[in-house]
Amino acid sequence: MLLNKPRAMEVMDRHKIDGLIAVNQVNVYYLTDYWGPLMRMRRSFYNYAVLPRDENAPAALIVTAVEMIRFHETPELTWVPNICAYTHPVNLGARDYDPDVEEPEASQEGARYKVRHESLRDDDRSYLEFTQGFKGNYSVNPTYALRKAVKDAGLANARVGCDDPRVIGWLNGMGLPNLTGIDATTIFREIRMVKTEAELAHLRKAAAMNEVAVNECIAALHVGLRQTDLEQVYNVGIAKQGGRPVYLSCGHMGKRRGIIEQDKVVTFDGLCEYQYYHGDLGRIAICGTPTDEMINRAAALKFGCDVAYDMIKPGVTGKDLTRTVLEAVRKKGFEGFSICTPHSVGLEHTDHPLPIGPQLPGSQGDFVFQENMVFTLDMPYYEVGWGNLHCEDTVRVTKTGIEPFNSLDVSLRVLPPGGLPHAAR
Repeated sequence: MLLNKPRAMEVMDRHKIDGLIAVNQVNVYYLTDYWGPLMRMRRSFYNYAVLPRDENAPAALIVTAVEMIRFHETPELTWVPNICAYTHPVNLGARDYDPDVEEPEASQEGARYKVRHESLRDDDRSYLEFTQGFKGNYSVNPTYALRKAVKDAGLANARVGCDDPRVIGWLNGMGLPNLTGIDATTIFREIRMVKTEAELAHLRKAAAMNEVAVNECIAALHVGLRQTDLEQVYNVGIAKQGGRPVYLSCGHMGKRRGIIEQDKVVTFDGLCEYQYYHGDLGRIAICGTPTDEMINRAAALKFGCDVAYDMIKPGVTGKDLTRTVLEAVRKKGFEGFSICTPHSVGLEHTDHPLPIGPQLPGSQGDFVFQENMVFTLDMPYYEVGWGNLHCEDTVRVTKTGIEPFNSLDVSLRVLPPGGLPHAAR
């Protein structure tokens, strides 16, 4: 189970809500472990999830009836007990369809596949028997299925959090006038900040494959190489490990679509996904001979990282960390360094409460490190006319310190102008 259920209950109590409704694909996946084809298409409002605060009430997942064959073949797709499937009204032309008096025959029974009884195999019979358990319970569209799930969970008259408050209004107009809700976009992030063991396993894998792919990019580096070619090396490196590349941002004299030049620092900021969980990594390299200033600045950034990792433990604030790291880097002679941004990493690149809409920076309170939070210390630098630097690793907060998911090797990698010999790449 991805969901940190004890934390979810604690956060719901703090916000005085009786349950959660997820619309965003990331939150549906987080609550249910399920990521289906319509979610991969990024179709909003075709899947929902419901998590009641009452642990004796059934959590629910709303899916298309077409997916029932997958749930039969792979029951571990989700842990939730209440699968609420939807199909279509029998009379697709009806305009006076009333779900409050819906009869079972008013909606098609599942996907309505034709059946050739004389050639059924055992697995076919097992599937047909499985679908009989849902007979009479299909809804006519996803939001009516959500209405059913809300009622099944005892939330018809409750106060819930939803990451798309439009849904509350829709449900009010669909026979649930006493349902009230608040925007839970930030509440979901607050819950997701502290990871479960299942999440940590995905994040370790994402971080490891990210470092392998970035190292492959550095090994491929040579003067005259196009930065777009580096992106291809990264994308292939992630894909062949079973992940999904999100981006490789290469900074090189402020250009993102240029050609690698001799004696100029190149930065690598790689972001990838494994099972929808992110790895985020920053490295620096150069083809040729670095100046003393480059070497000293890179060493100052490494020193700042070391200071940070020695300092981090539960309860430390991002504000205190940032101030301490900036002071440490500047004392090492890197006076112009100004950005040190810790951010939580998970199902989103930034997986902690953020200001949204009219909310101003700081409106969500200080960033505070917590046990089993996974984060990166984002330390970019860009100086017009000079070039770029960037350091970043994916790290877990433990009870007493940190567990790195990457090597923490943020040293300046120096390669010959022609690159490494092919066999060493």
